[in-house]
Amino acid sequence: MDCNFTLPENLALGLLIADLFLDASDLTGEDRVLSAQGLRLSWEWVKGHHVAPRLLCDYIDGEANLPFRSTLYEANSNAGRAMTAAFLAIGLTALQACRETNMSPSESVENFGDGEWHALMSLAPMLSDEGRASIAQAKLR
Repeated sequence: MDCNFTLPENLALGLLIADLFLDASDLTGEDRVLSAQGLRLSWEWVKGHHVAPRLLCDYIDGEANLPFRSTLYEANSNAGRAMTAAFLAIGLTALQACRETNMSPSESVENFGDGEWHALMSLAPMLSDEGRASIAQAKLR
């Protein structure tokens, strides 16, 4: 799937996928909270609310460091997929937020692009039947 990261609909789709994985995972409490907070801020930005891009970048390169935390879970576990989906969706949103405000993204966020988008989209088929149905409904809107 080709992506134009300027389209809020594409970012919203990625965030929806991450939210669905987060709901179905067995994350530790701290990782669940950090991921949920980053996703909430990303949704706020996508909806047009003011969110400082640096706040989003901090989930990737800051103290939260969701990409590193994702490596602490088994790759094919629900928790591993949830963490991966969260950091990909947040990172892609952070990149677009930086671009739209002419702000330099953090080092890792600067490297996000089509590969991360495709990685996020490749996780979608691994969702439950209900999750895939939610995505199909969102695409129809």
